[in-house]
Amino acid sequence: MDRSKSNSRMRIVNLRAGTSDGKDLPTGPAQDVTGIALGFRMVITEQAEVWTVRGVLSDGNATKDDIGELSFVLIPGSHEPATAITGFVAPQAPYTLTMTEDALWKNLRSIVVQLGYDQEGFYAAVGMGGRYCYYEEYDRSRH
Repeated sequence: MDRSKSNSRMRIVNLRAGTSDGKDLPTGPAQDVTGIALGFRMVITEQAEVWTVRGVLSDGNATKDDIGELSFVLIPGSHEPATAITGFVAPQAPYTLTMTEDALWKNLRSIVVQLGYDQEGFYAAVGMGGRYCYYEEYDRSRH
C-alpha cells in the first residue's frame, strides 16, 4: 500500500473546545458544579435507560450544556442488586467540578428513587473528575 503524502489522512487543526452547538466556549470565571441532575433521556428499552447529566451550579442553576451521561440497566436475578448504573460526570470549561463523592452518591440516590430503581438495590460505577467511584446499596438481610 502506497503511503505517500497525497493519500494521508486529513489532520484536525482546530482543537479548541466548543459547546455542543459548535459555538466557542464562553470566557470568564469558572462556575462550580456542586451537584448533578438528569438532563435528557436518550435511550429507553424494557431493561435500560440512558440519560444525559446536567450540572447543578453553586448558585442553584443548571449548566447550559450536559456534563456527563448515566446508564441504568436492570439485571435479572434475585441475589444481587437489580440495577447497575454506569457513566461519567466530567464538566468542561467554564465549569469546575467541586462536588464531593458523598454529594455524588446523595444526588445519585435521589435520581435512583426518582426513576423507581430503588426497589431491589443498585450498584454504581461512575467516573467523576478523572477517577472511578464505586457504590453499592443492597440490603443483603432481606434475601
